[in-house]
Amino acid sequence: MISTLEVHYLSRRSALTAGKTEGRTLTLFAPTSQSVSGGTNVELRISFADTERTFRIHGVAISGTSAMGRDGQGGLMVGFLGDNKRRAAEMIAFCAQRPESMGTALRERFPVRKRCKVVFSNRQLQGTMLDLSQSGAFIAGDGFAKLEPGAVAKLKLGGGLFGMGGTWVEARVIWQGRKGSQAGCGVRFTGQEARQSSAIQRLLETAISR
Repeated sequence: MISTLEVHYLSRRSALTAGKTEGRTLTLFAPTSQSVSGGTNVELRISFADTERTFRIHGVAISGTSAMGRDGQGGLMVGFLGDNKRRAAEMIAFCAQRPESMGTALRERFPVRKRCKVVFSNRQLQGTMLDLSQSGAFIAGDGFAKLEPGAVAKLKLGGGLFGMGGTWVEARVIWQGRKGSQAGCGVRFTGQEARQSSAIQRLLETAISR
């Protein structure tokens, strides 16, 4: 059985931030309030607020729907195989205003400047996130440039006054060094939970709306 999901993005650029590629794997965070369980076959009927172009793509729900935000709007991670992976890649290229044949090449990172809490083993560090995509981020701050590639981390994204709330995101250090004048490390997000992807998506949409 296939569940049909109406998925609407505020803009093509917003949809671009929802895609994630790692090697041969392509996933998409699909915002929806419809209830779906992990492992369900889904048909995404994708539309955008800034264009009349639409897409219909079949995939598999990697995670179940997770409600997020004050309006209860959440979403889920969807994975693609075969011809549907190609169609999803073409949609991402369309959102990036590139020829659709380019697929997911040249994925974009978006500049942000967001304080975050990071836990490595038993150490807790405060850093500043300088760029972000659904796949990873660069974090600057004292102590981050000394972390070895492969180190496992947890990042706290979002949250209100006094650090209340927010979402913990699983990550792994990929490289350490400098970005511009600031020392830090690049991390890749490793979790597939809808709650994690939704938290990343909200930060990305805030960044691109400025």
